[in-house]
Amino acid sequence: MQRRNRILLGLALGLGAILFSRLAGGALNTAVTFFQQVTPGEAHPGDVVTVTGYALDAAHLKEIYLTDGQIDYQVEILDQSEASVRLRVPAKIPAGQMRFAIIVAGRPELLEEPLFLKILPQRG
Repeated sequence: MQRRNRILLGLALGLGAILFSRLAGGALNTAVTFFQQVTPGEAHPGDVVTVTGYALDAAHLKEIYLTDGQIDYQVEILDQSEASVRLRVPAKIPAGQMRFAIIVAGRPELLEEPLFLKILPQRG
């Protein structure tokens, strides 16, 4: 139950901040890190994927993880910009549905994102 509340709270806060910023005419200059889409949606360990969203540059987004709810696997960030981040799927990650989780500037806790990546079995 606590995990579900953490996910819903993160999603609600992110969307609320974006909406508030838009209604205020963008004058607040508030950047909320938010994952929107991952391409491709399936990957093998070691593959490179691209995540698009908001405030994904190094000033806002510090670390990215893939989590199954029990174990968090840190991913290697290859390139970052305001709107996208390229990352490498960890080599030692099991197959299955994984959720993205992040650490952002100014917050020490892991925040789960409403975005999944299907990990395919390791090749060969």
